[in-house]
Amino acid sequence: MRIHIFGASGSGVTTTGLHLAKKLNVPYFDSDNYFWKKTNPPFLVRHNPMDRNAKVKSDLDDLQNWILGGSIFQWGDNIFPNFDLVIFLYIPREIRIARLKKREF
Repeated sequence: MRIHIFGASGSGVTTTGLHLAKKLNVPYFDSDNYFWKKTNPPFLVRHNPMDRNAKVKSDLDDLQNWILGGSIFQWGDNIFPNFDLVIFLYIPREIRIARLKKREF
């Protein structure tokens, strides 16, 4: 099963994805790891889109079952196979802001 989970920052995409991946015994991939280069502080430098797409495609192509968390909109139409399940997490803004403050500060 190929599952895509997405939602606004602080909605619990990574937490939900990791728990579901453990329960289903499938690998979890986070779109942030493909989009952003590892920097300190994080989230400063983006990967080249062609390199990013090639990497995620090579990681997922040979697997039948996985979960991908995070936004991948505008990454291109042909880099992902059809998903079996897409989950959108909606969490009220106030809760997301509180989570982000706790996580980031």
